Amino acid sequence: MIESKIIADITMAVGIGYIFTALYLLSHPTPKKSRPKNLPPVAILVPMRNEEMNIEYCLKSLENQNYPLHLHDIFVIDDRSTDKSVNIAGTFIERYENFHLFRVNEDQNNLKGKMNALAQVLETIEHEIVLITDADCRVPSTWIQTFVDYFDEETGLAGGLTVLESTPNMVQVQSNLFAKIQTLDWVFLQTIAAATASAGLPVSVLGNNFGFRLQTYQEIGTFREIGFSVTEDFALLKAIDKTGKWKIKYAIDPENTIYSKPAATLSAFFKQRKRWIVGGRSMRLWGYFIVGLSFLAHLCIMASLIFGERNISAALGIGLIIGIDYFIIKRELNKTGLEKLKKYFLLFEVFFISYTLFFGIAFPFFRKVTWKDRSF
Repeated sequence: MIESKIIADITMAVGIGYIFTALYLLSHPTPKKSRPKNLPPVAILVPMRNEEMNIEYCLKSLENQNYPLHLHDIFVIDDRSTDKSVNIAGTFIERYENFHLFRVNEDQNNLKGKMNALAQVLETIEHEIVLITDADCRVPSTWIQTFVDYFDEETGLAGGLTVLESTPNMVQVQSNLFAKIQTLDWVFLQTIAAATASAGLPVSVLGNNFGFRLQTYQEIGTFREIGFSVTEDFALLKAIDKTGKWKIKYAIDPENTIYSKPAATLSAFFKQRKRWIVGGRSMRLWGYFIVGLSFLAHLCIMASLIFGERNISAALGIGLIIGIDYFIIKRELNKTGLEKLKKYFLLFEVFFISYTLFFGIAFPFFRKVTWKDRSF
């Protein structure tokens, strides 16, 4: 049928566009780091809400930093937890002079959730560099120093890689197949995000592993000027990028790679991605192009397999799309020591295609976000 041949031809054309776009992004040099002559004071912000299962493990990783003790402070920000998080964190913090507990008791300046918690602490500190991670994350001992090394005088914001894992004090889900697929998914998405930043067209950063200059944050008017967003990390990146003054880096570097836990259920995964999508609605045109091209490419795979003609055009298009996905994942897995997960690639691809098409179709209907037992 003519329609079947058209679908096959479109799949080949989209596959060619997809691979050339990916190769263009990946062709740019990755960020470089160098040790500054004078190490800056650093503030680490750890927002926390009902994290009694994770917070102690997170704090233990932060106590072992190789950065000078007198040059960094850790602020655990309790956002009205109703479990034992505050007691656990308080008992740990009282042993260290550079650990501090900050209590958030109300929303201020029309801000909510994590953005509100971060904004209140940012008004009280004077550190040159601010790093942010979440209470369910584990950071390596080189985390602070490595981020500092990426902040040359022109850099306003820098992001790092987050890998999913299970730890003794976290929910034991890494051993199941769903967790492994999510790990591949996160590596894939962050590789693309890092590549866009290297190309000078940043589209996203993960809020559990990034940092910025306090000067930069103040120059853009702080979160009060930005206004509330359920994805405060993306909102901040967008505001800084809009100034055209500061460089934005996203480094795939084992020395500032952190570890978080995967979603335990499909429902939790859905809520996470829904929040990302709602918060990312205001992305730049380039971001919509990247997301739209990915949606179209993987839609073509489904359409070609179901309705398309079985010919060389269809095979070439599908091969290009799946091939570049595999190339991206394989390259980064080799860097992060997760090579053993390559055997799950085809399962990841099926999962990725499925949720990409679902969220792409449902995107216009998303309005309300539920996160940490609160609706926004």
